[in-house]
Amino acid sequence: MDFAAALYQNLPFPVLIVDATAHVVSHNDAAARTFGWSKDRQIPSGSPVIDGTDVVGLLASHAATGRENAYPFVFCHDNGSRFEATAHVIPVPDETGNTCYALLLRSLLSGGSHGEQILLGQRIASALDTMKEGFAIFDQEERLIMFNRSYKERCGAARDAVRVGATLESIARASVRAGMFPGVVEGTPAAEAVVRERLESHRKTDSGGSVFEFGKDRWIRGESHVAETGDIVALRVDISELKRTEAALEEKRRDYLSLLQILPDMILRFDRNLSIRFANDKYAAHVGSTTDELLGRYLPDVACAPEQTADLMNIANYTRDAPVRSLEVCVEGRDGQVEWMFWTAVAIFDDDGVAEIVSVGRDITESKRQQQQVEAQTNELRRKNEALDQFTATVSHDLKAPLRHLSMFAEMISEDLHRGEHDELAHYADHVRKSAARMRRIIDSLLEFSQIAYRIATPKPVGLSDVVRDALVLLETHIQEAGGKVDVAALPEIMGDQELLKRLAQNLIGNALKYRKPEEAPVVRVYCRETDEAVDLIVEDDGIGIDPQHVGRIFEVFQRLHRDETVYQGTGVGLALARRIVESHNGVIALDTTYGPGARFIVTFPQPAKSRGSDRGRLG
Repeated sequence: MDFAAALYQNLPFPVLIVDATAHVVSHNDAAARTFGWSKDRQIPSGSPVIDGTDVVGLLASHAATGRENAYPFVFCHDNGSRFEATAHVIPVPDETGNTCYALLLRSLLSGGSHGEQILLGQRIASALDTMKEGFAIFDQEERLIMFNRSYKERCGAARDAVRVGATLESIARASVRAGMFPGVVEGTPAAEAVVRERLESHRKTDSGGSVFEFGKDRWIRGESHVAETGDIVALRVDISELKRTEAALEEKRRDYLSLLQILPDMILRFDRNLSIRFANDKYAAHVGSTTDELLGRYLPDVACAPEQTADLMNIANYTRDAPVRSLEVCVEGRDGQVEWMFWTAVAIFDDDGVAEIVSVGRDITESKRQQQQVEAQTNELRRKNEALDQFTATVSHDLKAPLRHLSMFAEMISEDLHRGEHDELAHYADHVRKSAARMRRIIDSLLEFSQIAYRIATPKPVGLSDVVRDALVLLETHIQEAGGKVDVAALPEIMGDQELLKRLAQNLIGNALKYRKPEEAPVVRVYCRETDEAVDLIVEDDGIGIDPQHVGRIFEVFQRLHRDETVYQGTGVGLALARRIVESHNGVIALDTTYGPGARFIVTFPQPAKSRGSDRGRLG
């Protein structure tokens, strides 16, 4: 007994013997130092040493579970303060048979004196208080055994509910009551759901934790881990700053995406494996898809014309010295119209080489059309200048001849009248009349040549069969006088101006009737050949033909191969006018020099672009 008493007194941790109501019956020196009692070993009297409403039931229930477990208690210090500590509860009957309890304090959670730092629990608690993360230990019944200062402070207005022995549910409900869960009101289904969620999260020790909003602009990440003793270690990490950083990054990401979406250009990003990493709405709409559907797709599978943009997709083409490549692509759009795209691709490198390609595609169709329009206007201006040069040369040459005749015969008439000789006057007057008539025909032809071509405002579908039929009506008298025949095959429809095309047919058929062989009835054949790109209108005859050596002259103004107007009348404007009409339709007129029986003229009209496949201007 003396040995037991000595051991009891010299134990390094506090030991109390209390009755059923927690009044002290006996204590050792370590307990006296811890509770601030006098060193004369006097037993304190007065209030119970344990704070609580049901101390009797608490001691009985803890003693019944076995001495191997330690339980949290709130103890009363001699100076009136409270401190928290865990203790083993061992039932000890006294001499009278009443139940007493031996309390072996193991872990001092708060309070205590400097002398009690030999207690491992106090040292651990002090160390844990230095942690920024909240730390707590709950027993298997979810009662709080131990916690550090940060855990308590994390609870904000509900911090007073955090104390040893409190259950997790009571702390959660106190947090709801204190308004720590924004928008959640106590007593509502939402409040019950929050409490349930916190309990379930605490019990899921293998889930990796959960994140929840706790207080104003505060976010907490909670984790739960099971200790070997079966206790649950709870961690509460304040990630508010991380959340604010994430929110700022997300806002910048949304701004970045908004900018990319409102840009008029197509934006596409793909990696070294040609897997699409990003595409904006413009590109997705262009390829007939959505941005979500495109992510992760293999780029050549998306593009319908990868062969046109293979240079941009070839990762080997990009180097650190030349990371940028550009390409113009001409394709057919969804509406069948030609589209022009200008793609610029920039490579991003990592240690392994090209990591990603960022490409920007701009629709330059309108600028290309304007460029083509300018080129067309330039060509038209050039042709008009050439026509003006021809007109000037004609005026200086062809008009001078009849003027010279008029002047010469007028002088001869004047001289004969002055001499009183009248015999040749009628002859001279006839020459004057013929020269004036020729000048009038030349002037009329020039006016027609300068006004009739290049006047198409809006091309329309024109049936060539109708055009030739109308031309034959105008040539009916010439056909009857020549006793000729015009065979017309079925002709297609083209885009153009009906009046100009009628004049073209009239000129070509009229020439074939005019330049016939003497004493032979002319036969003229009109037919067409069609390809995917063009329509050839062919007018051939069996007349006198045209020497191939003159093929470069026949389409010039006033170039007549037959000067004798008594046999083949004309001004030499017909074929020049025909060429201008054909050129106004973006076509070409040529003499077939391989044709032998007579003359054969071939007029080639380009066909409008037709839909040939599904190629698009998609980067591939």
